Formats: sequence, structure tokens, C-alpha cells
Amino acid sequence: MLNMKGQRNIIFALGFALIVALFSIANIQNVKVNYIVGYFETPLVIVILGSVTVGACIVFLVGGWKFVKMRNYTKKLEKEMEQLRSSLPNEEVAATIENVVNENDHSKPLS
Repeated sequence: MLNMKGQRNIIFALGFALIVALFSIANIQNVKVNYIVGYFETPLVIVILGSVTVGACIVFLVGGWKFVKMRNYTKKLEKEMEQLRSSLPNEEVAATIENVVNENDHSKPLS
């Protein structure tokens, strides 16, 4: 089941796709695309959809890179927390720290 943020993102994506589709359908004439060594003619709809696809790929790659960096940082912090926890002499203190960590866990969805 999707949370509110997920639903909002899907609605936004569908709205954006609809706008791109309508804009593309309204621009079906041929255009000349110039590049360094020449040019070619293609329907404008292909240029629009190609640009949207390239932009989406760039956003996906940048977002994926940030996600990997955050995941690695989280693993590093968890490893450091485990080392600190194992160095504590008193199990009661370790249990107290565990309770504080669980109370401050922001990854759980709100009820």
C-alpha cells in the first residue's frame, strides 16, 4: 500500500506524462536537428520524447548515486554504533541506548 508521498509522486508523474503527450501530439511537424558533423530531419515529437527520456535517465542516475552514498554512510554509522555498543561494560547501559535509538528511529512510517 502506498503512503501519501508515494501517491502524490505517482499523480505528479502521470500529470507530467499527460502534459508531455499532449505537447508532443500538438507538435508533429518535421524539424532539422543539427549536430557537429551534419544534420537530420525527424518529427518534433521524437525530439521531445527523446529529450524527456534523456532527462529522466540523468535524474535517475543522479538520484541513484545519492542513494548509494547515503546507504554506504548509513552502514558506516551502524558499524560504528555497534563498535561503541560492544565497548560498553554494562549491558543495562547498552539496553538503554538501544531504547533511545528505537525511539528516534525515523525510518518507521507514522501511524
